[in-house]
This record gives sequence, structure tokens and C-alpha cells, in this order.
Amino acid sequence: MADYDRSTGAPWSAADLEQLRILAAEGTAPSVIAVQLGRSEEAIAHRAAQDGISLPSASLNPYDPDTLDR
Repeated sequence: MADYDRSTGAPWSAADLEQLRILAAEGTAPSVIAVQLGRSEEAIAHRAAQDGISLPSASLNPYDPDTLDR
């Protein structure tokens, strides 16, 4: 089986969707979710919108100590 680049539009598995829901509920930034799921930020935003999942503001840097208290 050939390697498959997930950024080319691979279908979302149930496990991917559950992970998206969990990370979004924890307030994880979309950019971090994208890295963890191996997808683009646009794909994360699109799927979240399709499933009614609220994502935290992309303007918050998850590595900035000032945003950790929010």
C-alpha cells in the first residue's frame, strides 16, 4: 500500500472527529489541532463548522503564557 498524504482530502474517521471534538472542547488552538490530526487549519475549520464544533480564536497563541489563563 502506498503512503497517503492526509492533506489531500482523506476521509474523516470517527476517531478523527472525536479527537477534534475533544481538542476543541479543551480550547486547543486550531493550528495545534491541525498538527495533531495531520490536516490543514482550513480542513479543521471546515469540518468543525460542518459538525457545529466551536473552535477557540485562532488569534490566541497556545504557547503564549499570557493566554494560558483565559
